Amino acid sequence: MTTGSREKVFLKYFCIVAVFFLLGGAGMFGLAKHRQHTFYTAKRAMVISHTIHEEKNSNNSFNSTDQKMMDTYSKIVEDPIIAKTARNYLPTHLRKKYSAENLSNLIDTKVSQQSLVLTISAKSSDKHTAVEVANVMAKAMKKDLPSIQPGAGKVRLLSPATNSSAEEVTVPHTKKYVAVGLALGGMVGLIICFVDETWSRLI
Repeated sequence: MTTGSREKVFLKYFCIVAVFFLLGGAGMFGLAKHRQHTFYTAKRAMVISHTIHEEKNSNNSFNSTDQKMMDTYSKIVEDPIIAKTARNYLPTHLRKKYSAENLSNLIDTKVSQQSLVLTISAKSSDKHTAVEVANVMAKAMKKDLPSIQPGAGKVRLLSPATNSSAEEVTVPHTKKYVAVGLALGGMVGLIICFVDETWSRLI
């Protein structure tokens, strides 16, 4: 094979790889845009503990006990019984839209390590809904915990969730899809070139 022929073959294979490289990236970009959606997460934290005065007048270490109970409190927040109370605090238009079970499905909880802080996170495609749910679930927890868990520490709600504090997340991430598409497209192009080169040598 002459030098000129080699250059033509190289240019041919380069074009094939480049075309599939770009097609793969463009295809995955389109797929990402088609699947893409945005949701909002609103958070409300609370401290659940006994007061220093209560601890001084007791032989027990309430602070240690309260820490051990945080996982239990987390499970209580996620129970539909809290959501039933929370639903009553919702504005009328949201109360009609969401059942107690729906509210439970919108939230998640997190316990900060070695602390008495419990955070409720509410996720929704609507920012206002996420904020409302986070706040009413926290309010319901404060109201219902004493009757559900007698002897539990007092619930002190921290700053309310607001529209400005809600986090916006868009998924899937377009850049990741495009990167995968480019890689797959380039790989397909190389495979086609390899098959073509192998076949041309066999014949």
